Amino acid sequence: MNRFLIPLVILLGSFLYSLFWNQARRPFCTNNTEEAIVEEVVVEEALPPVTETDTTQPDLTPVEKALFEPLDIYFQSGSPNIIRTQELNDWLALAKKYLAENPGEKLSLTGHTDSDGSDELNQRLSENRAAKVRDILVADGFSSTNLETSGKGETQPIADNGTPEGKQKNRRVSIRLIK
Repeated sequence: MNRFLIPLVILLGSFLYSLFWNQARRPFCTNNTEEAIVEEVVVEEALPPVTETDTTQPDLTPVEKALFEPLDIYFQSGSPNIIRTQELNDWLALAKKYLAENPGEKLSLTGHTDSDGSDELNQRLSENRAAKVRDILVADGFSSTNLETSGKGETQPIADNGTPEGKQKNRRVSIRLIK
């Protein structure tokens, strides 16, 4: 009996509460509904039109677009020595010129490893690789204040660590412009 009586009392109480609430509000509501609707339309017309623009990224120059795309520098297994390519040299020349013109901007150097070895060893190796790339860039004329380094170890692979080719792709430092 109580299973049916309690919900019935709650339902009846809710109904009575809403009935009395609406009776108490009635003097404050407008009697002329057309007038209220016209006021709403006037308010809507006063609002500026909504435009769909992407405000998440500011307008970027072609150089900034190229620098925001991460460039991966690859390493030999278990080594902090980089594999130099022409693409790397071109990207670094572009970055050096951009940072000379915009001294407040920075490059992020994030080290990564394959899954060989322990987590601690890979974390230390990824930090060492990022530091090695920082040292190379400083030797090439970059300011050390414009370079931020970090290591991710084996936590962010971009390829399967089950194959030698995948492991090669995961032994890298990603460089990109940060704002």
